[in-house]
Amino acid sequence: MSASESSFDETVIDDPGARALFWVLFPVLGAGLGWVVQWAAGWVADLPVAPLQGVFRAIDEAPDPQAALVAVGAGLVVGLVVAVLAVADMLVIRFAVGEVTLTRGGKKQSVSRGDVTGVFFDRNELVLLGRSSTELAREKTDLSKQKVEAAFTGAGYPWLAGGDPHRDEFRIWTRIDDDLPGVAHGLLIDRAAALEKGKADEAAVLREQLLKLGFVVRDEKKKQYWRRDQRELA
Repeated sequence: MSASESSFDETVIDDPGARALFWVLFPVLGAGLGWVVQWAAGWVADLPVAPLQGVFRAIDEAPDPQAALVAVGAGLVVGLVVAVLAVADMLVIRFAVGEVTLTRGGKKQSVSRGDVTGVFFDRNELVLLGRSSTELAREKTDLSKQKVEAAFTGAGYPWLAGGDPHRDEFRIWTRIDDDLPGVAHGLLIDRAAALEKGKADEAAVLREQLLKLGFVVRDEKKKQYWRRDQRELA
C-alpha cells in the first residue's frame, strides 16, 4: 500500500504490491496450466469418455517441442489477460484540492469535497454519502481500511466510524414489493436479472438510474436492499 503526495498536492491510495503480484502470478499460473494441459493431453485423449477429446488428441499428436511451446505460450497469454482484468478492477483513490477521484474498471468518478457528508466502509465497499442521504459512490475494494480511513480523515473528509447511519432504513426487495413505484420496481427486476447473469456493468447502470429516482440500493448475498433518500424531506 502506498500513499504518496505529488508536487500537485495529490495523494494517491493504491496497492502496488498486489498489482505487481497479479502481473507475475497470473502469467506464471497460465504458463504452468498450459504445460499441464500438454502433458496430460495423451492421457485424456485415451479415456473412454471425456470432454473436448478431439482437442486433447490434436494436442497430443502435435510434434514436440513445438506442442509444449505453443501450450505454454497460450497459457501465458491467458494469464496476461487475466492479470489485465484483475489490475483494471483494482480501486485507486486520488485526492486533489477540493475533490476525490475513484477509478476502478475503467470508470472514473470525481466527487467534490463540499458534496460529501460522510465516508464509511460497508463490508468491502467504500461509500461516499451526500446530501439528502443519497450515495455519491459505492465501490468494492481490497485496500487497507485503516489506510483509506487515514487518507480521508487527513484530507478533511468526515469519516463515519460507526458505518452507514441509514443502514436500518434498508429493506430487502422482493418481486411482490408494493411500496415501490412501478418504474423503480421494474428497474430492480431488471437489475436482479443482471446480477443473476453476472452482468456487473449493467447492474451498475441500473443502480445509477435508481439513484436518480431517489432510491439507494445495496447488495448482500445476492439479494438487493433498498431505501429512499431524503431529498423530499430536505
